[in-house]
Amino acid sequence: REHTANATRTAVRDAKAITQGVVDGVKGSGAINLNTASRDQLETLPDVDQERADRIIANRPYDRPEDLLRKHVVPQSEFDRIKGQVKAK
Repeated sequence: REHTANATRTAVRDAKAITQGVVDGVKGSGAINLNTASRDQLETLPDVDQERADRIIANRPYDRPEDLLRKHVVPQSEFDRIKGQVKAK
């Protein structure tokens, strides 16, 4: 039961993130929202692979992009490459 409940929570969270990511994309906001972007959207960022995208998702929520550094999700060099392409609402 616990495994099923965890899987359900994860699926619901991911579905909400995908929906919000689509909405943001339609609005043409430009920057990717770290709190709502899907794994596929995060993987469009420089040097962000599936593993890194999963780490970004797992460490949500973010108050600001710099939280990626504070939470040790990405190294400084990677953050420098993506900081202009991400936001946190």
